[in-house]
Amino acid sequence: MKRNFKNIFNIALAVLLLASGCKENELEEVEPTFARSFAVSGLKVVISGKVNAVFTWEKIKNTKSYTIEIYKTADYTGTPERTISNIANTLITYTVTNLSGDTQYYARIKSIGNDGSSDSKWVNIAFKTEPEQIFQDITSDKLTPNSVTLNWPAASTVTSIKIMPGDITKVLTTGEIAAGQAVVTGLSPLTTYTATILNNTAVRGTKNFTTLPNLPTGADVVYVTATDDLAAKIQAATTSTRFVILQGTKYNSDLTVVLPAGLDISIIGEAGPVKPIVSFSLITLPSIGGKLHFENVDLTGYANGDVTGTKRQYLINQSAASIMEQVSFENCTIRNLVNTPMRLQGTATITINKIIVNKCIVDDVSNNGSNGAYAFINTNVATGKVNNISITNSTFSNIGYGLILHNSAPSVSVAVENNTFYNIVGDARYLIDYNAQIVSTSYTFKNNILGKTYSPANTGRGIRGGTTATLENNYQASDVTFSTNAIPGVNTYGGTSTALFTAPATANFKIKDDTFAGKASAGDPRWRL
Repeated sequence: MKRNFKNIFNIALAVLLLASGCKENELEEVEPTFARSFAVSGLKVVISGKVNAVFTWEKIKNTKSYTIEIYKTADYTGTPERTISNIANTLITYTVTNLSGDTQYYARIKSIGNDGSSDSKWVNIAFKTEPEQIFQDITSDKLTPNSVTLNWPAASTVTSIKIMPGDITKVLTTGEIAAGQAVVTGLSPLTTYTATILNNTAVRGTKNFTTLPNLPTGADVVYVTATDDLAAKIQAATTSTRFVILQGTKYNSDLTVVLPAGLDISIIGEAGPVKPIVSFSLITLPSIGGKLHFENVDLTGYANGDVTGTKRQYLINQSAASIMEQVSFENCTIRNLVNTPMRLQGTATITINKIIVNKCIVDDVSNNGSNGAYAFINTNVATGKVNNISITNSTFSNIGYGLILHNSAPSVSVAVENNTFYNIVGDARYLIDYNAQIVSTSYTFKNNILGKTYSPANTGRGIRGGTTATLENNYQASDVTFSTNAIPGVNTYGGTSTALFTAPATANFKIKDDTFAGKASAGDPRWRL
């Protein structure tokens, strides 16, 4: 009975296979139809251009199109910020542009069924855009003691500007939006503000700026006219004096300017886009001096700032005995000197208690194409010393020798912090050279960026001294080469200076690489992102 049943089954199966035109062991492949309870897979979001979200996913068969919804609510309630429908079924990537910067978003995607099949399930994903910065740089010509001119790309989608402190809100007009410019008034002199540009509540850019100071006033202030002889006025001073010179003026002396003894002398340029030019052949420090201070002036080795002339060698080249309290440069340009702005030499005892350089641009010093003759601060005699050196928030370029040569006498403190260096340190020269001398109290080298060494033979050297500096958060580009005395613990940037800075050959050291780890913490702050 069992054998008969088996035979009957085999005969029936053969008949079925013959009727269907199939051979034994061959099955026809049929795509099944089923409910679309599955979901889009492989969903990812990458942020591009700070406010654009690039969605990618894996293709699904039997799909008419895709739909993306974007919310600011984690539970997808309320009206979506964006709904993108009818995304072609041939696409597996889609970019949503012009979202708000620095904003947390929650997105979801589903496929729309084709030929009557149902839609897929939603797939959720969260992402955050990056802060925008559409403000253009706020240069000195955009500032006054009581106002600021702010710029952004013309016709951008913006609604207002907010200034803090003071909680000043300026609603932008149609004309200002179209022009990409607005003036905010009612500010206080010499005050640091933060400007924020918004599209409704979305932040599109933030910039800090400091308003210009009012011109100095007081019994010790002397205003110098364009036709006055500044050098003669300095030498004739009988009391400590602040000499104020105005934008666009030039003051030249082909003779040595001898500072009066025991006085504080300040040369202060009017704040604004065009620094007044001071071109003195030489300055000699007195036997007993107070403070020599330069602020907001353009100190150049060319007489009258005429670059077709011959460069002068020094600003100060001291050989006479002197005890000086301070020499300082604030927000100055120092440029075009054959040798150096600051040299101590000879056998007489020379002591400067403090040299301060802050917020300065220094360019073309001892720039002879190979090794330079003098460092920016230069003393290599045991009789000449600077007790305290502070070099901060400044930019140095095309310096043929190095920053500090102080190799025969000790110092008390040295601070080199928040500076940008480019094309500095010549053949067999040191960036900082104390040889075996001691810096007794404090020695810091922090938050600096070194780009491209000057030495054509690649024999430039780093830091040498009897005291080890405290080194923190320093970076160097790949075109920096120190043959010896490399800076310990320096962070290496993988690209060259041209990859890091916008246009270093033309003195634009604004950081252009968004991936640079020190973009917000290192180098001269004026160039940071």
